[in-house]
Amino acid sequence: MPRPAIHHVASPRNWTVLVAPVRLEILEAMRMIAPCSIAEIAAALDRPADALYRHIEKLRRAGAVVDAGNRRAGRRNEQVFDLVADDFRVGFKGISDRAANKAYNDTLQSVFKIAARTARDSAEACQLVGMGAQRNVIGKIEHAWLTPAEFTELREILMRAKTFMDARKHRRGDASDARLFLGAFVALPVTRKRGARRRKSDPVSQAALRAVPTRTKRARAAARD
Repeated sequence: MPRPAIHHVASPRNWTVLVAPVRLEILEAMRMIAPCSIAEIAAALDRPADALYRHIEKLRRAGAVVDAGNRRAGRRNEQVFDLVADDFRVGFKGISDRAANKAYNDTLQSVFKIAARTARDSAEACQLVGMGAQRNVIGKIEHAWLTPAEFTELREILMRAKTFMDARKHRRGDASDARLFLGAFVALPVTRKRGARRRKSDPVSQAALRAVPTRTKRARAAARD
C-alpha cells in the first residue's frame, strides 16, 4: 500500500524531534530507500548502525517511523522500518508564535548544519568543482526587497526545485552517470536587531525608517534631529 504523500505534524515538540540533524538525515535517507533496515540506513548515511537505533526509536515515538515487520538477511532476521508518509510538513494548531518560531529555527539550523558537513566532507575529498563545464557546486547568498506576492513566486520556484529532486530520489543505479547531490533551499525574512531596538525606542516614524533603509551614523543622527 503506498504511503500518504504528506504527514502534517501538529506538535512543535515532535517536529523538533524530526528535524534534529541526524534524524533529519535519517528521514531523508528513508524517503529514498524505505522500507528498509537500520543497516541500510547506516550504509546510505555512511554512519555506524549502532548509533542510529536510538534515533529511529525517537522517530517512532514521534509518529514519523513505523515498524514494517521482519525479513531474512542472510542467516538472520532483520527488522524493517517505514515512514508514515513520503514527506513531512508542519501543521501546528493552537500554539504561540514563539513556540512555532523556535520550531522553524530548529529546522533551519539543522539544514545549515547538514549542508555545512556535506560541503566539508566533499571538499576534503576534493570532489567539488566550482568552474568550467564540469562545475558541480553552486552556493549563493542574495538579498532583495520582495513584496508578499514576489516571495510567493520565489517560494514556488524553490518548491519546483524540490519537486525536481523528489522525482529522482529512487533512481539509484538507473543512470550510469548519476551521483548523489544535496540541495538546501532557504529563503526567509531579514531582521536587523539594532534596527529593531531602535524602532522600539526612537520616535522616528516607520515611514521615515523605510525611506532610509541603509543608515550611516550621520544619517541616523539627522533622522533623530
